[in-house]
Amino acid sequence: MSFWNKLIYTLVIFWFRLLSLFPIQFIFFLSELLTFIVYYVIAYRKKVVVENLRKSFPEKDEKEIKEISRKYYRHLSVMVVENIFLRFASKKQLAKRIDFENIELLNDLHAKGKSVVIMLGHYGNWEYAACVSRFSKFKSAAVYKKLSNPVFDKIYYDIRKNLGSEPIEMAESFRKVSALNNGEAPFALIMVADQSPMQSDSQHWIKFLNQDTGVFLGSEKLAKRFDFPVVYLQLQRTRKGAYKAIFKLISDCPKQSQQNQITEKYFSFLEESIKDNPRNWLWSHRRWKNAPPSK
Repeated sequence: MSFWNKLIYTLVIFWFRLLSLFPIQFIFFLSELLTFIVYYVIAYRKKVVVENLRKSFPEKDEKEIKEISRKYYRHLSVMVVENIFLRFASKKQLAKRIDFENIELLNDLHAKGKSVVIMLGHYGNWEYAACVSRFSKFKSAAVYKKLSNPVFDKIYYDIRKNLGSEPIEMAESFRKVSALNNGEAPFALIMVADQSPMQSDSQHWIKFLNQDTGVFLGSEKLAKRFDFPVVYLQLQRTRKGAYKAIFKLISDCPKQSQQNQITEKYFSFLEESIKDNPRNWLWSHRRWKNAPPSK
């Protein structure tokens, strides 16, 4: 980072550290202020959110769409301030904020000596996934896409490190996973897999939330190459700052699965999670900016 970026980073971390010393209820009070600013004052990507919701839930009327939209911005604001807490949170503090419903699924795979791929979406607060190694037998690594802003890229890198995961940049994932796979201990590879690929990278299209959706196949390709069992993780918010982590097996023998089967099952699980609680997904992302080649 440049000198100025390092200075900005230092100042941001100073304020994060200061805020983390306050009771967490104070941080959630800040989230209410942030909701007001983002939703009512700035109206951050409000048109994008409403359009995405309308197309995803055509059966819902405008009143319902508006209500989900409002709740989404509250969720987004809570998630932003939660990350201040996560940057410095201890295992003891995390244990009060996340409940692993069936961590036995992971521990059973670890007992068999198998590394796993954990696939999740931009649902709940996905940063909590990085603490899997704190509460299971696995060491973990989190694949991430480098942010264009070096200050925020460093902040989120530090959050994942603090939560117990080794961050791996997406461009280096196959090389670093190969190195990890040559080690003696099995590991959990965490992958947020619902990003919108570039038009040229849209190798597979599915129907997701009532829309034609281009999807990445990277997680499936990696799992099949190394024959890592694949698990879906749903991070369901139970109250402000608290989550239930629910694991579902997608495939225990990826090499034997049909082409695209793992990816399609993952998106089926993710769609079910979103429909159960729509406000928890990242609706302000321009997820459907690309159309299938035939359209």
